[in-house]
Amino acid sequence: MGPVRTSQGANRAERPQLEPLRRSDPARIGPYLLLGRLGAGAMGRVYLGRSTAGRLVAVKTIREEYAEEPDFRDRFAHEVTAARRVSGVFTAAVVAADAEAEVPWLATAYVPAPSLSRLVETCGPLPVAAVRWLAAGCAEALESIHGVGLVHRDLKPSNVLVSLDGPQVIDFGVSRAVERIQLTATREALGTPAYMAPEQAREARRTTAASDVFSLGSTLLYAATGHAPYRGDTTVDVLVRLATEPPDLSGLPRELAGPIGRCLDRDPANRPTPAALLSAIAATMRYEDGEGARSLPAAAVEMIEEYRRRPQPAEPVDAESTFGSQPGLPALPPLPRPDPAPLSIPPEPTPAHVTRSFDRRLLAVLVALAAIVLIGGGILLGTVLDGGSPPASQGQGSNQPDGPPPGPPPGPPPGNAPRSGPPSLKINQPFGDSATTPVVSGRGWKPGTIITVRVQDGKTSPDHTVVDHSGSFNYTVNQHDELFAGSLPVGTMVLVVTGSDGTAEQVTFQVNG
Repeated sequence: MGPVRTSQGANRAERPQLEPLRRSDPARIGPYLLLGRLGAGAMGRVYLGRSTAGRLVAVKTIREEYAEEPDFRDRFAHEVTAARRVSGVFTAAVVAADAEAEVPWLATAYVPAPSLSRLVETCGPLPVAAVRWLAAGCAEALESIHGVGLVHRDLKPSNVLVSLDGPQVIDFGVSRAVERIQLTATREALGTPAYMAPEQAREARRTTAASDVFSLGSTLLYAATGHAPYRGDTTVDVLVRLATEPPDLSGLPRELAGPIGRCLDRDPANRPTPAALLSAIAATMRYEDGEGARSLPAAAVEMIEEYRRRPQPAEPVDAESTFGSQPGLPALPPLPRPDPAPLSIPPEPTPAHVTRSFDRRLLAVLVALAAIVLIGGGILLGTVLDGGSPPASQGQGSNQPDGPPPGPPPGPPPGNAPRSGPPSLKINQPFGDSATTPVVSGRGWKPGTIITVRVQDGKTSPDHTVVDHSGSFNYTVNQHDELFAGSLPVGTMVLVVTGSDGTAEQVTFQVNG
């Protein structure tokens, strides 16, 4: 069944309110007063929080059973430290965390925007220009994440928020700390079957930056068609198809077949890097001219504007079920199988996409039985099949099981040159009330430049950020009351941003009463 389309009026009337706190929920986490539940996931709950000065944040707590595992808190702190170095324009900034709290938590800037999954479910598949626009932003987000030694591991439509200024990739930076527990206990794959790479489904240790590129291709396919590359009634159905079949590209516009098809190559070495994907997309569009945002359907724009007016809950934890977040799924063993046919992109859907030969059915049943065996005795079987040791990482951007090394972030990957063009600034929204947390984003700045923000004729922030290797940065205004002692003053706020190399730009934000 295709995505459900509803009128703009129905969207507004039927959209649920922010879920209230329950008796078991804390009233505060760290310095943040909790206002309600944004959602819940496999790693914990997510709340909408407000700082003492009224800044909104998304606060994610970690499940108690994870926090009690030996060394988890150290790994969590290490991952959060790396995540806080991610300063790309298209990633939600990590602003605070506490690995030593009774319930570990981290807070990110609250992004008032719907997820891609909810947007497509409500408004239908997006036009080609809008998909290219999303692809450019998400590819740049992966550049920022990979540039500090992180791998996202669960990129999917519900982890991409869509604002009129571009996508925001969320939920990076803590999955590896949790993954270590699951690897030790069950050898399970962390991620979402319908969107994960084949090597990730077989063994979480195989997950690399190239696996994120596969997940990006899956996410973009969903944006363009309304369906994932692998579908099924059960998780095992999805995993079997992931192990034995090419992705389902039915309904994919011909203009997008090339870049998305390359992202979905079964061989990690053949997938493009985020930088290469970005270069290919840049040849067909200019991000700065707003082409993608203007191509969004009217209903999608109305939905995004509604999120800017008031907070909305995230999808339920099981919203994507076999298409969604189900960490802790049985990993497919690397069983012998015939080499898949080269990826073909038919001009139109044909019955071959939905019919199966007798041999294909037999192979699927055998793999499904093997997966069931793995559930019951997975540790022994997985160890035997892999020769008793974890496989070496494959493809680009490989990560060792112990995670990124401490210290400064590594340099950009080969071929990932700093973005050219004059320095520019954007603000995530041009206006808001005194409790709004505007985010200033820079592009085209010199990598490594230290950024200082001040209010024109006012205070200079003591907090600084550093331009990443792609020439981008994010700065969340007044998140820690660094520019104003309380709420933002009513009127026009002019923010002057200066780099340590002398570059200076400014941007304005209108604070309404």
